[in-house]
Amino acid sequence: THKAVVDHTDLTQASDNTAQTIDLLNLAAGDVVTSVAYKLATAFEDASDTAFNVTTLAVGEDGDVDEFVDETEVNKNGTEVLYSAGFAYTDAACTLPKAYTAASKVNATFMSMAAKSLSDIDAGEAHVYLSVVKLSDL
Repeated sequence: THKAVVDHTDLTQASDNTAQTIDLLNLAAGDVVTSVAYKLATAFEDASDTAFNVTTLAVGEDGDVDEFVDETEVNKNGTEVLYSAGFAYTDAACTLPKAYTAASKVNATFMSMAAKSLSDIDAGEAHVYLSVVKLSDL
């Protein structure tokens, strides 16, 4: 029901080895997140630095950065994962579907590597897909 696009221009964290969290969707009480997935439309990279080879993406919520999708490599110079989805319903780590009794946010968290900063990345785009049921509208 929702799609969020995050590209390299959204990555502004200039400190080395420091994560950046980007808000994707505001949730209200009565919302139920039923599935989460991402597609790496263009792998992230710093074209001038092939040694910058680790950039991970996790999708979570306020308080748990990888609630829905665990940290996954999205850097072209690493072993990028083009598609990833939330935990399988049979996985003990699965929290889906998840009903909210108070407002929250779905976030994408990008992590860099030692001696590298996210703001140096000059290419990349990820599409995050969220299926959300608004029980308050039913």
